[in-house]
Amino acid sequence: MKMRRVLFTAAFILVCTSASALPVALKRGLKVGTDCVGPVSMVAPKLAICAVAGSKTRIWCANGDAFDLDEEKAPVALVRSLCNLSQII
Repeated sequence: MKMRRVLFTAAFILVCTSASALPVALKRGLKVGTDCVGPVSMVAPKLAICAVAGSKTRIWCANGDAFDLDEEKAPVALVRSLCNLSQII
């Protein structure tokens, strides 16, 4: 019985991590504003987000990486996390 609980808890933790909960596609080499259907919002210097087709959001990081999220709006904390930023100034 105890082993069953341990296995259940381990499986639950693995399934509920933020990495498995967020479908993200990394795209390299895209210029800011590529394929946007709405205005580009600068949430910090060299950190931009916009809406793209199919109710997705595209994020451009300061290091040049771009991410497509399967969400219409991306919270700033999520954007910072994807771009490996600890603080937005």
